[in-house]
Amino acid sequence: METKMTDETLANEAAKPSRLVDARGRGTKIEFRGEEEFHACWYPVALSSEVERGSLIGAPFLDGRVIVYRTSDGIAHVRSAYCRHLGADLSVGRLVNDTVQCPFHFWRYDVAGSCVDVPAGDPPPPYAKLFSYPTAESLGLIWAFNGETPLHPAPHFEQSEAALVIEAYRNPLPMKVESSIVFLNSFDLQHFRVVHGMPIEVDLDRVTEHEHTLGYEARVSTPEFGEVVQDRRLWGVNTVTIASETGGRKFYQLHSLCPVENHATQGFLVSATPAADFAEDDSARALLAQSREYALRLVNEDAPIFDTLSFRRDNLTASDRFLAFGIQYIRRYPRAHPGRELIR
Repeated sequence: METKMTDETLANEAAKPSRLVDARGRGTKIEFRGEEEFHACWYPVALSSEVERGSLIGAPFLDGRVIVYRTSDGIAHVRSAYCRHLGADLSVGRLVNDTVQCPFHFWRYDVAGSCVDVPAGDPPPPYAKLFSYPTAESLGLIWAFNGETPLHPAPHFEQSEAALVIEAYRNPLPMKVESSIVFLNSFDLQHFRVVHGMPIEVDLDRVTEHEHTLGYEARVSTPEFGEVVQDRRLWGVNTVTIASETGGRKFYQLHSLCPVENHATQGFLVSATPAADFAEDDSARALLAQSREYALRLVNEDAPIFDTLSFRRDNLTASDRFLAFGIQYIRRYPRAHPGRELIR
């Protein structure tokens, strides 16, 4: 079901802070989630390039650790990292015939996450099973969904990957803050204007919500690209994709956030442009480089702010109508943590 964000909704949300503010205090502390839960989103856990066929790596995820590996069929898998025997980190082990072999006693787990071999000769315990996250691969990233069943497809661009040149990379500056607070920047028009030097206009009547994603058009002036129209899509409460055009060439960007501790976030970034004539087109190559510089500029300007932020909803103003809506959108977003007992 598709719903629109109306002016009445925004006006109501922007008006709330005036009733909450105490002149002697700092306003309302916003808790977007509890300590034992995270939002039910697709989270990027690794770059596709980091996980070759037959390889196995470990990655911090939510408030624990997972393994990410690729079997001989090329399919990526994300599972809880600790052996169900004595808790050895399976990322220190290896893949043997598409099974994960523990480094401690060589117990092996199959593609369903079940223990299938105990070299000591004992039958595998029936409950010796890893937690398996729904896994997807798109835009040069391996994604894990925090939940039993995904609420929407993994983030992607409107154009097929086969028609694009894609560069995926990590934000070199992890931030000491909850990921959804960083994501709230997507609604913070004041921030874009003053911190990033990007005048931005959003037609709030045309913001739509559908299946746990939001869509809106932003008219932005950037130092890198000049005046552009951005088709923005917000996936869950951690990922933004942007489609734009400059100089007659389309380009795409993604910024996605993965919680790697209770209050620490690793960002992943993607830049892409149509592959047609890319090898012979220096302007396309330059556009990708420019897109990367643009993305890194934004995250570098934000990192010291988020590393020191003590987030409260306090004195919002009329310019914060979209931000007020974003706060409510994140607060009502579904939460889960089905793998909590096995990833820690």
